[in-house]
Amino acid sequence: SGAHFLSPKDVATIYDIDPAYNSGYTGSGQSIAVVGQSEIVPSDIAAFQSAAGLTVKAPTIILVPGSGTAAISSGDEAESDLDLEYSGAMAPGATINFIYVGNNQNYSAFDSLQYAVDSKIAPIVSMSYGICETSLSSTDYSTLEGIMQQGASQGQTVVAASGDTGSTACYDPGGKSGLTTAQQEALAVNYPASSAY
Repeated sequence: SGAHFLSPKDVATIYDIDPAYNSGYTGSGQSIAVVGQSEIVPSDIAAFQSAAGLTVKAPTIILVPGSGTAAISSGDEAESDLDLEYSGAMAPGATINFIYVGNNQNYSAFDSLQYAVDSKIAPIVSMSYGICETSLSSTDYSTLEGIMQQGASQGQTVVAASGDTGSTACYDPGGKSGLTTAQQEALAVNYPASSAY
């Protein structure tokens, strides 16, 4: 296809993780919460693990209470699959928890984050969702920063993707953001990757 693909062993080589594995650091005894906004098909995760030569180990799946009925959201399902596959691949000894929201349109991955923090599900929370800071109202920013601060005060490490568009995190080729062209092209970062917490 001409596309470039990476297996878990490729990632371990690129990031020089093998010395940690060789010293016995595999994530054993640790727990990771992956947050998302779509139901997944657990057999997809098992198929990935099997194809990659990993031990098949299902994640614990938790639907955020009150967020609607479990439902697949096509683009979001793929995002969650990727996050679950590689968190489990990089830390094969860890317990992986998947927290997601249902089909209520008033809920998002940020509600999954809130639940993971409020419930103290895991000391490590992984989130591949973000929003450009320019799109956040001051109220939204304050609310989200409160969640991040709570997690930090509880000893939780939240790791978040910095976005797919580099230093122009507000760039929106689909034009759905409501931001001006100047705002989209300005230097900007994604939240919560930009949070001090």
